[in-house]
Amino acid sequence: MYTLPKDTKIDNQILNDVIKYNEKYKDRLKRLFNYYIGKHDICERQKEETSINNKVMINHAKYITDTNIGYLLGNPVDYQVGTDDNGKPLYDIQPILDAYKKQTINDLDTEIAKNVSIYGYQYEYVYANEDSEPRSCKIDNDNAIIVYDDTVEHNKLFGLIYREIKEGETFKYYEIIYLDDKEEIHYKSTDKTLDIVGEKKPHAFGKVPLIEYKNNPEFLGDFEPVMSLIDAYNILQSDRVNDKEQLVDAILCMYGFDFDDEQADQLKQSRMLANIPADGRAEYLVKQLNENEVDVLRKTLETDIHKISMVPNMSDVNFVGNSSGVAIRYKLLAFEQNIKNKERYFEKGLMERFELYNNFLMTMSKMQEVPIEEVDAVFKRNLPSNDFEISQMINNLVDVLPAETLISQLSFVKDASEEVELKKQEDEAKPKDPYDLAFANNQIGDANNEENTSEDMENNKMDTDSTVN
Repeated sequence: MYTLPKDTKIDNQILNDVIKYNEKYKDRLKRLFNYYIGKHDICERQKEETSINNKVMINHAKYITDTNIGYLLGNPVDYQVGTDDNGKPLYDIQPILDAYKKQTINDLDTEIAKNVSIYGYQYEYVYANEDSEPRSCKIDNDNAIIVYDDTVEHNKLFGLIYREIKEGETFKYYEIIYLDDKEEIHYKSTDKTLDIVGEKKPHAFGKVPLIEYKNNPEFLGDFEPVMSLIDAYNILQSDRVNDKEQLVDAILCMYGFDFDDEQADQLKQSRMLANIPADGRAEYLVKQLNENEVDVLRKTLETDIHKISMVPNMSDVNFVGNSSGVAIRYKLLAFEQNIKNKERYFEKGLMERFELYNNFLMTMSKMQEVPIEEVDAVFKRNLPSNDFEISQMINNLVDVLPAETLISQLSFVKDASEEVELKKQEDEAKPKDPYDLAFANNQIGDANNEENTSEDMENNKMDTDSTVN
């Protein structure tokens, strides 16, 4: 985090210092990206020309990132606001949701989350397009930085988006976009001068329109803590292949007799060796391999990779087996806790974006102010679910819990309140049973009551007859 005093005056020296600070991390970012795409250190291993040098790369880095992101954002993020006593939303957030849909914001969320997983952080730039509509895009980390004040709250002072302009291999200047809470300024910066390009452009976002998403307080990527274990695993697997190849090319040793070039050629053709003296022998000189010990080491490294990264090995036969749903949840406990932490930091960035969009649309008179504390970003885990088992639970609780709460437990239901309302409308549209209507209007009495009434009338008649007689 780069900090400056609140009242710092922006000049060429300040901007160049900020850029130089950010440039220090380019090598780290490049190495992390290379590991994600499969360019590991093992691929650069050098040996003597006469030595076998297989380079086996098992991309645990990509597996860790893709598993985390699939679990976190396999289902799109849903946005909800508080409701009144009648269950109606307190605020209309549809204009923001419409702006999200126009640019398929879910795809951008996934791209940002992937980079957060790889690098430990990622920047998003919020801007207004030519039609005066709010838009978002991700910015490469090695070309952007946010500067905070030096107070305990570390509020944003400004953000920079820049690129280096060269002539051949010679540096010429930086093109800089400076963003604060009121305006956007384009600069051309050299080592000694700072010139404004064009005019200052005021914006309507109300805050610095550059968002920093982070993975954790240390800004570490998901696989960064296990990169040394990944290297060890790659080396082990590469050397196993080397040993197997060396075994095929083993040296034939002969004891107690001579062997000339002609006999060597015959041996290559016929693959047979004859006329060995009684006191002679022939054997291959090979390296003794203990595959069991090597495999134990491989499994230990693999287990440590998954344990430290807190990502389960889904291909492990012992992961699921005949385990119950509760047992599987215990196995996923560390994974779930890690994703919860990622979700908390990612949600903070989403709320910053929501606030920027809200400020912009308010300025355009397209919506009212929505207090950010009234908005929730709802993440739904991307796990297979047993809807049949859930339906049985719903039947057992139908007289205990509200229908909307129960329906929301089903994985294929996106909006429980909408489904309940549709079911109500469907029931109202069904034709009524005529017997039900008759009972409702008391046109058909209870058979038991009718029988009792008949008996009473008969008894009354008998009493009347006796009186007359």
